[in-house]
Amino acid sequence: MTAEKERVPVLKGEGIRKYYQTGGSIGRGKHFVKAVDGVDISICEGEIYGLVGETGCGKSTLGRTLMGLTEATDGKIRILGKDIGGMKKSEITGLRRNIQMVFQDPYTSLDPRQKIGDILMEALEIHKIGTKEERMEAALKIMGTVGLRPEHFYRYPHEFSGGQRQRIGLARALILSPKIIICDEPVSALDVSIQAQIINLLQELREKQNISFLFIAHDMSVVRHISDRIGVMYLGHMMEEAPTDELFARTVHPYSKALLSAVPNPNPHQKKERIVLKGDLPSPLNPPPGCVFHTRCPYATEECSIRRPDMKEIAPGHKVACLKV
Repeated sequence: MTAEKERVPVLKGEGIRKYYQTGGSIGRGKHFVKAVDGVDISICEGEIYGLVGETGCGKSTLGRTLMGLTEATDGKIRILGKDIGGMKKSEITGLRRNIQMVFQDPYTSLDPRQKIGDILMEALEIHKIGTKEERMEAALKIMGTVGLRPEHFYRYPHEFSGGQRQRIGLARALILSPKIIICDEPVSALDVSIQAQIINLLQELREKQNISFLFIAHDMSVVRHISDRIGVMYLGHMMEEAPTDELFARTVHPYSKALLSAVPNPNPHQKKERIVLKGDLPSPLNPPPGCVFHTRCPYATEECSIRRPDMKEIAPGHKVACLKV
């Protein structure tokens, strides 16, 4: 890992918002689902950034928006220092070689009618890289990198296990030699032993190729093991962000504390306080005013229901969005 002063952001989002319109029929006004609502995020060269939060908090939408798979409602996205907002489609296509994605479901993200070799070579064909023989050679090489055998080249996705299919998805992302890979819940559907293999593979790739990762997950123990920094999202907002060791040693936001309290303790003789949040997750169609967490926060006051907190730095690299800090 490079020194802090030398680290360069390869992916940066400023004030990212992603709203989905709903309603608008006769007799009804337009309403918006605020999936992501004003998030700032920056990922440095060679860094693994973990993004966590409950299901429905907007972390996957943020990842897809940063990737360019869905257009941001507002905000700026910079990939390798270039603002993609004013780019032409051809320019974005060229830049997209440097940012790839590994999807949550390793089966539905693969074309069941294509053989694995064709799936891997397709990306090279789109970007007009190499001859057919060179593409085949590159596909076989990347298969070996992720632990697949040469005979897998002519097989179809349904012939593989879940862990093997996730390796295929990772190989497809790696074949273009990207600078950034967004992993959307890449191990949530796998058993523990396969999870460990995939996580170790990602760390090995980071060390050997200096790839930056946005690792989206809901399992805090997995994120703690793999990440250099962690961002905690709730209802489309970033609640807390800090280096991994700092976050676990000095958790500040009440929501982050609740998430961390749910991580199982491997020591059965050591008691651990479990923080159970009251109430249900509010709808992003009608988020609470002020701090979006105040309806479930045990420390909320009247001010929290009126004023939205800004992210403020309380220690080097440690930022919190809470009025009580």
